[in-house]
Amino acid sequence: MTEWIYANLTDIEGRIHTVALRRDYESFFKNGIGIDGSSIPGFASVNRSDLVAKPDMDTLVKIPWRDREYMVLLRTFYKQEPFEKDPKNLAHRVDMELENMGYIAVLRPELEFFVLNEEKNGNTHYFAPPYLDDTFEYRRRVSEAVQEMGIPVRYHHHENAAGQVEVELVWIDTVERTCDYTVYTKIASRWIAKDMGMQVSYMPKLKKDMAGNGMHVHIFLKKGEKNVFRGEEEITQEARYFIGGILEHMPYMAAVTNPTINSYKRLAGGLEAPRYLAWGYRNRSTLIRVPARMKDIEVRNSDSAANPYLAFSLIVLAGLDGIKKKMEPPDPVERDLYSLEESALRNYPSLPSSLEEAIELMESDEFVKECLGNELFNTFLELKKKEIAEFSQEVTDWEIRKYRDL
Repeated sequence: MTEWIYANLTDIEGRIHTVALRRDYESFFKNGIGIDGSSIPGFASVNRSDLVAKPDMDTLVKIPWRDREYMVLLRTFYKQEPFEKDPKNLAHRVDMELENMGYIAVLRPELEFFVLNEEKNGNTHYFAPPYLDDTFEYRRRVSEAVQEMGIPVRYHHHENAAGQVEVELVWIDTVERTCDYTVYTKIASRWIAKDMGMQVSYMPKLKKDMAGNGMHVHIFLKKGEKNVFRGEEEITQEARYFIGGILEHMPYMAAVTNPTINSYKRLAGGLEAPRYLAWGYRNRSTLIRVPARMKDIEVRNSDSAANPYLAFSLIVLAGLDGIKKKMEPPDPVERDLYSLEESALRNYPSLPSSLEEAIELMESDEFVKECLGNELFNTFLELKKKEIAEFSQEVTDWEIRKYRDL
């Protein structure tokens, strides 16, 4: 029986494109394969469409739930140079910049998503026990499979909303590998759901009165084996500068960390979705939280629709800019921002309130443009403007209910 490798490419918006190759196709491992970049949304124009996709052999894994089948992640090249619009290449560049500064970034992503086939309508039991949780067996299979692929899982559990679950990974060295593992976890979650006759959704806000799907990420930097963020009573000054950089740049990066029209319904709805540019110790109402052990920071606004290669790269680059320029953040916030009156919240700057506003801010910003590179920056904006234009012409169910009988 033939052994197959499924080679996966992540496009600008985070969607997966796959080609199946025989495992004994030696030329693929030596030279890669030619692909039509113009057939991947936003990737390449027809006159520059001949790309070469090469396997990242560090990501070659056996698919645990399939017989004699494997997966690998692709990195693309144009004329022997890393292709600027490939999100995986961006994450690789970020790791090179970290290395030049003497750092390694260590990340721990949290993936929230909905299992749409949960039988019990309205099960909102946080940390529901297995005998009450229709998602338990599915989550267990996903977590076991991901670990067999070499990706460490910290835990999995039922979240606050009906059918909402979380799979959290363990600390991962480097931005690129964190993104690779995040992509593999999402692939496994979708594929295993299909095999079980189920469906999942990473949509940020599925229903009005339900919690949304975040993609929180914990981060610290290390030099050698030393965690340069870890403090005693407080985090280190380097960590404070890192926070200052993220808070400074986040409004202009929000189109990447929160990349859909739906994303801003999650941010506007409360329910632990942070909207205000603040940080605090042990405070889950702020955009950045410092957990009790004082060893890392948690960035909480990014959502599960974000392309991890783009989102995690920009977050880390913003933090590094804070360190380079010694950006001191505002004082940490101890108050519960969710409980404050609107008048009190005016004291805190906020994220954009819509994708359209986020795009306008991003378009005006040289830092994000420099980080992404001209081609990726401009193409991302084009894709998002098209998305906004498409939505502006749609007639929604809400409009029909609201205006049909006028």
